[in-house]
Amino acid sequence: MTKERAVNPFIVQTQPGPQTLISLEEFLKILPILAPQQAPQASPSGSSSWSFTQGLLIGQVSVLVVIAIFVKFFVFAEHPKHQPVSTKVSIAGKSSKTGKYNTQANKTRDLDQIISTSTILEKTYYDVKTHTSETLDWFNVLIAQTISQFRSEALLRDNLYHSLDDYLSNTELPDYLDKIKITDIEIGDDFPIFSNCRIRHSDHNDALGSGRLEAKIDLDLSDTLTLGIETKLLINKPKLMTASLPISLKVSIVRFSGCLTVSLINASDELFDTDDKAETTIPLRDEDGSSAKSGGTALLFSFSPDYRLEFQISSLIGSRSKLQDVPKISWLIESTLRNWVMERCVEPRYQLIKLPSMWPRRKNTRGTTLSGDKTTSDD
Repeated sequence: MTKERAVNPFIVQTQPGPQTLISLEEFLKILPILAPQQAPQASPSGSSSWSFTQGLLIGQVSVLVVIAIFVKFFVFAEHPKHQPVSTKVSIAGKSSKTGKYNTQANKTRDLDQIISTSTILEKTYYDVKTHTSETLDWFNVLIAQTISQFRSEALLRDNLYHSLDDYLSNTELPDYLDKIKITDIEIGDDFPIFSNCRIRHSDHNDALGSGRLEAKIDLDLSDTLTLGIETKLLINKPKLMTASLPISLKVSIVRFSGCLTVSLINASDELFDTDDKAETTIPLRDEDGSSAKSGGTALLFSFSPDYRLEFQISSLIGSRSKLQDVPKISWLIESTLRNWVMERCVEPRYQLIKLPSMWPRRKNTRGTTLSGDKTTSDD
């Protein structure tokens, strides 16, 4: 029997006991009868089928719960209302909150200004990175006409001389210095040349994000502006007029060049109302004496620290034995003049000038009407 099983693999033991040898055809006939008996062993169990259904239902319910929470708390949620600030707040708390509000207001204002400047550049087709510089020849002509008119008025009947003489006479001088007399005035005959104008974004006050536009212009002036004075040094104090030392000085500016930065700002901008080590408070006043914080436009200008300023200083000390062009005196005068310029209009210092209103007004109208009558400010 063992040999037959090894030779013929189609030997099936249907029941315990003696084994029966069947052929392949007989096995195929009884196969459908044997299949239902083996099917329950291969089918999945009822517990696994219930686990799948349970997981599917739990997943659907979880998705519905998440959607309901999102709709309730994000879609139909009410916007929080600003609670009124309690009056029982300490002064320190109020100042801190005010500082936060001011910071947010400054950021909002700077953002609006950046958007405004971007819009201006876009609509004027100006690219600050690629646009070529301008020569400003037309501007040089206008400035030359203005300076020429000023020189004519200054030289008319010695107006400039009398103005300076009155100023020096009314100025309080030290006790050891005699009255100052003007000996020479020269206002030059040349004109400044502006060139290489380019528009750039301001790189100052980056912490506040100012973002304003400014024009950088190269300025060059080769001319001679001279002021000569005479005075006496009273050296026998307190017995005055017993001994004195005559002094004659003549100071000339022969060359000035540098980069001029010009920008237009809002006159009520609090950026220039703070007093720190780099800048001083510059109060703006209108013609009627009112503060400029009410609004308007102001012109801000300054020079770069690498400016060039050249002097010619001559001195003469003594009456009989005279000392001419003392180097120490020339150095003191030049240092004083340079410090005067740097403390007023060299970066980070600025000069701020309130501009008049450009809105057309009746009182500013001049000329003739259509009928040929002349108009005056009283019309």
